[in-house]
Amino acid sequence: MTAKQKEKELKDSIQIDISGTEPCVKNVKFTIPGEAVDREMNTMLKEFAKYAQVPGFRPGKTPVALIKNRFLPRIEAETIKSFYSTAFEKIGAEKKIDVVSYSFPQAEHPKLEPGKDYSFNITFNVSPEFKLPDYKGLKLTPPEVKIADSKLEEEIKNLREVYGDFSKIDGPATKGDMVKISYKSDFEVPKEAAGKLKMLIETPETWAWISEPEMLPGLNKVLEGVSVGKDCALESDFPADFREKELAGKKVKYNVKVLEIQRRIPISSDDDLVKKLNAKDMKELRERLKNSLEFQEKQKSDAEARKQAMDKLLAEVGEFPLPPAVVAEAEQKEFRLIASREVKKESDVEKFKTEKDKFLAEAKKAATERIRRYFVLRKIAQEEKISVEKEEFDTHIHGISKYYGVKEQDFRNQIESTGGVEDLQMDMLMAKVTDFIVKNADNSKPK
Repeated sequence: MTAKQKEKELKDSIQIDISGTEPCVKNVKFTIPGEAVDREMNTMLKEFAKYAQVPGFRPGKTPVALIKNRFLPRIEAETIKSFYSTAFEKIGAEKKIDVVSYSFPQAEHPKLEPGKDYSFNITFNVSPEFKLPDYKGLKLTPPEVKIADSKLEEEIKNLREVYGDFSKIDGPATKGDMVKISYKSDFEVPKEAAGKLKMLIETPETWAWISEPEMLPGLNKVLEGVSVGKDCALESDFPADFREKELAGKKVKYNVKVLEIQRRIPISSDDDLVKKLNAKDMKELRERLKNSLEFQEKQKSDAEARKQAMDKLLAEVGEFPLPPAVVAEAEQKEFRLIASREVKKESDVEKFKTEKDKFLAEAKKAATERIRRYFVLRKIAQEEKISVEKEEFDTHIHGISKYYGVKEQDFRNQIESTGGVEDLQMDMLMAKVTDFIVKNADNSKPK
């Protein structure tokens, strides 16, 4: 009997008993009859006998009884492993349940006894049952992609300002100007102070941009309206979480002197603007800008179409139960994302703890919506035979690595070590199915 025939014989002998009343949860009892247990044990024993290294015997020549006596625990472990792997294959091949995750109720594998039936239990979280609506021909009304002449002119005006050169002015200074200043404070600098701290206390000359973020708290308000040669009084109220601990929570008085003011003067000449942006002429520049704006608007329109498609689908499907283990895992991931978003420094930890219940509720809502959306799209993917091919995944990995400027293999190692491969594949599948729905939607304008 060949290895495949033996594997089929074992698979056919496994008895399956499915039970469970909780939605999306199935308890499955697998039983291997006693004769199949003995048969598999003997097969495993012979495999060990072929390759086992026993002093005084050549490989394959050691008496079977000695092999059994010496390697029984390992033989039993390998036999049990084959029972579990074959059971998984059988439950998947027979498609009795659509498995999405599983767990073992017992802490340890049951003891294997020759001649006796061997049983074990696995709890499966399974795909929810719901009826798909008609997902083709959905009526969508994404924004029309059309660039008005006024918007194009506004973009050109912005470019004239952005690419303009700075020129000296006498004042008064306004928002967006650059002001050369010197300042000195009443703060006593510690002897061991770092250079960054010293720079914040006193400097003979530096440039301050009247914009956010401020160089010193309150400086923008003081500088707006000043002229060259003006001396200003500034009282900076440093926040409690300021990056330089010596200044955190302190009020510091400054004397600020305005040395020079520069303002960006918009480009007035079409020729200068065309040259600055490496265009052939204004006609080419307008066409380039129009294409860029149309691309941006198309991105927004496509995003709105995808949102409308999902909103309509989920509304028509209605509520349905979700696999509890899958939701719980998704909640943990969402909570970790929230934590990384909210806790940027040590002082954020206590605040996060006080609002933990709020963030847990936020994580639960986000996880539930995400998993619900996933199962709807997953079912459509099964209906339409949509999948993420290896080449697509590899191309996506390559693109992400290039975008973030990291080595592709390093990125792969990172997502594999953190369990992110499955999440990335899931996101890709969801995006692919959503695009399929939008592509097959009814985007005709209402009459």
